[in-house]
Amino acid sequence: AGVGVYPGDVIFGDQEGVVVIPRHLADEVAKDAAAQERFEHFVTEKVWEGRSIFGLYPPRDPVKAEYAKWKPKAAKARKGKK
Repeated sequence: AGVGVYPGDVIFGDQEGVVVIPRHLADEVAKDAAAQERFEHFVTEKVWEGRSIFGLYPPRDPVKAEYAKWKPKAAKARKGKK
């Protein structure tokens, strides 16, 4: 796709596509990706509970507050599974 790839860049791919992450941005992108993955897990759990995706996206203040309460519980549950 015309993207430059340089030594040290991070290449990541899955069934949805491939991205090239410049080395100097890799840590920041990884942190943001992990945070997004946690939020996606929260949304998936809420949809499985019967909630509509509408209202969860884009997350407004009530959803952000609910997510903030959910995160510690989810972290504790993950630790218990190890």
